[in-house]
Amino acid sequence: MHLAPDQIANEISEVTRRAIVDHLSVANVSWSGRLQDDEFLSRLYDLSNLPSLDHRYTDAAGDIHQHCVRNNDWDSGWVFYDRRFNLMHAPDDEFLRFLCETLHPVARPSKDDVDVLVSFYNEILAPDGWQIVEGRTISAKPLFVAQSAKRAAVFEEPTGWLKVDRQLQEMRFRLDSAETEEQFQSVGLLCREVLISVAQEVYDPIRHPPVDDRTPSDTDAKRMLDAIFESELKGSSNEEARAHAKAAVRLALALQHKRMAEFTTAALCAEGTWSVVNMLAIVAGRRGRRIT
Repeated sequence: MHLAPDQIANEISEVTRRAIVDHLSVANVSWSGRLQDDEFLSRLYDLSNLPSLDHRYTDAAGDIHQHCVRNNDWDSGWVFYDRRFNLMHAPDDEFLRFLCETLHPVARPSKDDVDVLVSFYNEILAPDGWQIVEGRTISAKPLFVAQSAKRAAVFEEPTGWLKVDRQLQEMRFRLDSAETEEQFQSVGLLCREVLISVAQEVYDPIRHPPVDDRTPSDTDAKRMLDAIFESELKGSSNEEARAHAKAAVRLALALQHKRMAEFTTAALCAEGTWSVVNMLAIVAGRRGRRIT
């Protein structure tokens, strides 16, 4: 029996989640830091596409601004129990991404405050097998990512890129459950969407100049990925890694255009896609040293 993506059991229990919420409340720690609640949430969610709970407004952006900024009449921990965000029961990667964002230097610039909060998060998350660690830096300040403290396969860990993680989970579910030619072909189509999404997350036109005379479009995954790996893995010492990364991109893209009538081709396409995502996660600092 296969579980749909939204039925996969979470490792981070409601007990752990409530302990974190309770601590923030008792310690009077604002989850949004120095940002307004709507400013913070807009970094994670498209509030204009979420419904309003106040009939006077058309979307979540309107009612959150009204009740958290203008009136300030909602409880400080309201977000954890709001059904639109469902943080008490959301997939682990969504909950962890939220916690990591509370540590972002834009929201919480004080290193001392961040150190205290990271220490607490990790103490509470440890029994469920997760930890929050430093990833890459921005302006000499760390950005935090979540990593499993117990799983052996690096690709099983979420990247922290919410859309990418959701698509990867859906890709794995479709691959496991596919039986018809059309279902196997849908795996290839989803692989294409994953590569576009992850390229959009990492690609920076200033940091990653094009490898030819054409600037990549927003959906040109190959050119964006080629530019990323050429810039991030440059030099003779990275020649093999660069070649592997580009080969993985070519494999995933080539197999997407084949008529996938059986498991092997679809699985190889998924594996190539996983490989590209993992290499980008490593390059972007979203794969930390594993604690054993």
